[in-house]
Order: sequence, then C-alpha cells, then structure tokens
Amino acid sequence: MSIPAVTQGEHRRLVRFFSILPVVLGGISVVIGTLGLVAWAFGREEYTALLPASLPMAPLSAACIVLAGFALIVAQRNTPPFVWVTRFFALLVGLASLAVIVEYAFGVRTLLDAAVLSLFGENVQGHDTRHMGVNTAVAFIFVVLGLFLLASDRRARKMNSQVCATLALIIAFVAVVGHMFGVKDFYSFQLLSGMSLSTAITLTLLGAGVLFSQLDRGVPALIVDDGAAGFVARRLLPGVMFVPFIITMLRVAGEERGMFGQRLGASLGSVANMVTFLLLIAWSARVLRETDRKRADLFQREREARDAAEKAREEAEAATSQAEAARQEAESANGAKSDFLAVMSHELRTPLAAIMGYQELLADGITGPITEQQAQQLGRIKASARHLLSLIDEILTFTRLDAGRENMTVEKVDLENSMSQAAEIIEPLIAAKNLDLKLIPPFPSVAIETDPTKVRQILVNLLSNAVKFTDSGTVTLEGKALKNEVQFIVSDTGIGIQPENLNRIFDPFWQVEQKATRRATGTGLGLTVCRRLANLMGGDVAVSSTPGEGATFTVTLPMKAPHIAVLPTPAAKLRAG
Repeated sequence: MSIPAVTQGEHRRLVRFFSILPVVLGGISVVIGTLGLVAWAFGREEYTALLPASLPMAPLSAACIVLAGFALIVAQRNTPPFVWVTRFFALLVGLASLAVIVEYAFGVRTLLDAAVLSLFGENVQGHDTRHMGVNTAVAFIFVVLGLFLLASDRRARKMNSQVCATLALIIAFVAVVGHMFGVKDFYSFQLLSGMSLSTAITLTLLGAGVLFSQLDRGVPALIVDDGAAGFVARRLLPGVMFVPFIITMLRVAGEERGMFGQRLGASLGSVANMVTFLLLIAWSARVLRETDRKRADLFQREREARDAAEKAREEAEAATSQAEAARQEAESANGAKSDFLAVMSHELRTPLAAIMGYQELLADGITGPITEQQAQQLGRIKASARHLLSLIDEILTFTRLDAGRENMTVEKVDLENSMSQAAEIIEPLIAAKNLDLKLIPPFPSVAIETDPTKVRQILVNLLSNAVKFTDSGTVTLEGKALKNEVQFIVSDTGIGIQPENLNRIFDPFWQVEQKATRRATGTGLGLTVCRRLANLMGGDVAVSSTPGEGATFTVTLPMKAPHIAVLPTPAAKLRAG
C-alpha cells in the first residue's frame, strides 16, 4: 500500500476547506439557534427536540447559540475591531451562562427570568426548560473562553483556546451519546433540566469551530499536514469517532430486541471494538512502513544526487583550472601581440623618418635643382610617407590603449579652438575632394577640463573617415554644451553604414568595405581608437546612419575628465569574459 501524494494544489484546497470550516459551523449554529427562538416565539418548542420525548432547546440556550455563532464567524478576522466584536458577543454569552450557574448554585433568581418571560410571554409559562442546564452553561463558558483567548493565542502561538474548545466538545459529545443511548446522566445533572440534543449538537459544532480557528498547531495542524501524519490522521479520525458509536448502537438494538443478553452484547461489542482498532492499527502501521521505505528510497536518491553533484563540482573545478591556464596563455599571447606591434611600429618610424627627411632635402634643392616632374614625384613620396606615419601612430596608440598604458594630460580646453584645429588639419582632404566643411561651434563658447591632444585626435579621425566615404556634399562638425557634458557631432552625406554593421565598426581591424578592391585605405583601427580614447576621458562615441544618406558620429565627454582613468586591460577583459 502506498501513500497518495498530496500535491501542492490538493494541500491548498485542504487548508482552504478547514480555513472556512469555522465560518460554516458558526453559520449553521446561528441558523439552528434562530430556528429555536422562532419555535419558542410561536409556541412550537417541541420542534426543537430532535427525538420523541426529548428535551427541547431552552430559549436562553438558543439565544446564546446565536450570539456564539456570530462571535465565531467574526473571530476569523484577526484585526482589532473584529477581535473586540468577538469578545463583546462572547461576553454576553459568558454572563448569561454564569448567571445560570449562580441560580442553580445559590437558589437565587436573576434578571434572566424576566428577560425570557418578556420576550416569549405565555409560551414559556409553566416550562422549567426556559433556563439552560448546568452542563450547557459550563460548555458555553468553555466556548466563550476559547473565543476570548483566540486572538492572543494566534499572536503568542499558544493552544489555550484549543484546550477550552476541546473541553466544550467533550461535554457536548457526552450529552449527544447520552441522548442516543438513553443515558440521562450524560446530558442532565438535574431532575427537570438538562442539555437538549439539538443544543448538544450545536455546542459540538461551536467547539469544533473554535478548535479549527488555528490550523498551525494542535490537532488541526496534524489533520491538515501534507505528509504521512496528516494522511493517517485524516483516515483514522472518522473510524475512531464513529465505529465504536455504531457498534454500541447495534449492541443496544440487539439487546432491546432480545437477540442476545447483556453479557453477550457486552462481549460482542468488546470483540468488535478490538477487531476494529486492530485493523486500524495494522493499516496505520502498513502505511507508516511504506512511508519509511519511500523515505529510504528518497535518501538513497539524494545520496546519489549528492555524489553526482560532487563529481560535477570536481569536473567543473578541473574545467576551471583548464580555463585559467587557457586564460593565462591567452594573456601571454595578447601581451606578445601588443609588444610585437609596439616594437614593429617603433622600428618602422625610424626608416620612415629618414625617408621623409631625404624627401624634404631633395624638395628644397639641396642636392641641385629638380624638375617639375621630379617635384610632383617627391610630393607623392611625402604624401605617402605622411599617410604611413599616421597609420603607424594609429597602431602605436591602439597598442598603448590595449595594454592600459595610455596616459592622459588634463588641461582646460576651449571647444571652439579644438574644433578649429581639427578642421585646419582636415582642410587639405576636404579641398582635394571638393567637399564643403561646415563648422558649428557651441554658443556661447565653452571650456572643459580634458586632454586636448586626444580630443583633437578623435575629431581628426572622425572627420577623416567622413571625408573618405563622402564623394560629394557636406561634412559637418558641430559642438554642443549640455548640463554636465559636451558633444561633438560629426556628420556627412556619404555612403552611410548598413544597420547590421553599426555594432561592428568599432571592432579592431574591421572596416566597412571588406573587399580587397575597397577604395578607402587604413588599418581599421581609427574608430576603435576614437571610442577607447573617449572612454579614457570618461565619455563615449555613438553612431547612427541611413545607408545612402550618410552617417553621424556623436562624441560625448564630461565637463571634467576623471583624474585617474583606467581602461580594461586585455587580462581584465579576458577575466570578465
């Protein structure tokens, strides 16, 4: 036999059922009490007696049941206004019950008689049942105490209210048993008064309602438990409560019909009870054994899972070690690459400087007069040498940035001057392609604290790129001063950039025209250097473009560059990846 698994949804439904159970029991109690009052009001008190020749429900009992039912319903809201309303209704029931006990104990009459007579008049004249029995009053007092203690028990996580509710349940259930088996001593302590069957049943409902007003402790917590304990409790409880009751009823019925004598009936009842309880115990033991078996299987699976997790952790550590070794190797390779580029660029500058020097000597006629054709050729040599020098400088800057060794000199920089200097440098390229250069300085003039050389290098690179990819039209350089930053905006009317390439143009050595027949020359490092220089100064470079209509690059720099700017080194980038 296996224990049915209680799913989360099933457990929620179970808890919800027992959560609303006190409200339902309180509502049933209000209805029963109200019907009892109506029956007395119309002189039909016999309708409140559920068995022939049984005691009717006393009018005072019916009124207390209504009040206690309302108090039980309101008690399910655990906020101060509802707590005080609950205690007010419970106090009325408690005072009435204490008055009844005082009357029986000391033989005095309270105002209860007058109140009952004024409400029901002739219908209660001559009835000794207009007051509740002593056992009824005691049961009501326990219900009242349970309602009074409920709010404080919820705060302090105690079970005092459940104890009181259990005592009320015992008194009421004993009365029910007395009525069912004709044992008057179970439901009446006086000759002419006692607890009626309808009152006993209703008090049982009220006691159960108070008991289940807390589901996180006591018997209710055991019943709503989603494990084996709850499963067994929910199955055993009905059997323990009703099976002995049914067996006893059958025994009494058999004795009354003469089917067997009292001794034989008692023996049969005892045997039947023992067999029933043995079956229940055997069933419970089997369920628990199955639970233990499942727990052992679960423990075994958990141990296997732990072993697998440990093995996976060891493999992960081994993979991490391999990755660390690969990272160190990549760092070494990246450093070697940077060192190689730096050394090669430096070595290339030495013969290039000599070439440029000799070109200038020849152009100046130091070695003798030169023809016009020779002057043109020397001009081409000079242009090519300067272009090669700019490429080498670009590579050197990139290697310093990539190694995190690029320094920054912070000075006060006038935006309009920086823009003018960059425009002067780029003017020959603009004139060679017969383009228009539009300069829009900020108004009024603005000065920022940053590295002027790097600002000029960024602007020259961006303007050179704009000229490269613009065959006709205008190249615009605009400056803007915002609240805490400035912007340099370089736009052109050239070929533009495809949308899929916008995120790639800042990658090292990547160019918009990738074919071997591309018309634009360069290393593919210009935009990379621009962005990294801007990052070094605390800013950034952004791009937007429409293919066929041109591109716009926006350089954003803070008003004051950071004193110490740190760019990610190759090692740091590898660790971050």
